[in-house]
Amino acid sequence: AQDDASCLRCHQRFAADKLLVAHTHHPVGSPGSRCMNCHMPRLNEGLQDLVRTHLIYSPTNSEMIESNEPNACNLCHTEKPIDWTLEHLEKWYDVTFNDSSIAFSYQPRERPVAIGWLKHRREAVRLVGADCLVRSGATWALPDLVDALDDDFMINRQFARTGLEKLVGRSLKSTGYRFYMS
Repeated sequence: AQDDASCLRCHQRFAADKLLVAHTHHPVGSPGSRCMNCHMPRLNEGLQDLVRTHLIYSPTNSEMIESNEPNACNLCHTEKPIDWTLEHLEKWYDVTFNDSSIAFSYQPRERPVAIGWLKHRREAVRLVGADCLVRSGATWALPDLVDALDDDFMINRQFARTGLEKLVGRSLKSTGYRFYMS
C-alpha cells in the first residue's frame, strides 16, 4: 500500500477504486492491483533473492512479450500459456503483438509460459522462471523444478534447490545434493 501511494502521487487518476480496477483488471488490494507487480516486477538477481527491476515497464512491452522474456502477467499466472496472456492484454489494453515472433519464441505455444522460462537459453530468464514458480506455489511444476537442479548456471541451481525445499517443506541435504557441485 505504501508503494502504491507513492505511485498515486503522480497517477492520481487511479486513486478511486473503480478507476484502479478499470486499469488493472484485478480486485483492489490483490497482487494484480499493486502498481509495482506490473510495472516494476521481480526480474533482477539480488542477494539470495530476486528483486524488483529499477526500470518502469508496461506489461504490454512488445519486446518482452514477443521474445519470451519474463512478463508481469505470467510472473503470477505461471500456469497460463502465452495465448491466454495475449488475449487478456488485447482485451484489456487494445494491444496486439507480432504473431510470427510469438510463434517463433513460444514453442510449444500451449506450454505454460513460466515453464518456457525455466528452459530458456538465457540463464537469467531461467532464474526468473524458477523464482516465479516458487513464489506462486506451483507444486504442479515440481518435475520441471527438479530438472532445474542440473542447470548449467550455479546460482540457478541454488535458487532451484531453495525453491524446491520451500515448496515441499524438506531439505535436500540428506540426498547429498549440493548446488555448488557439477
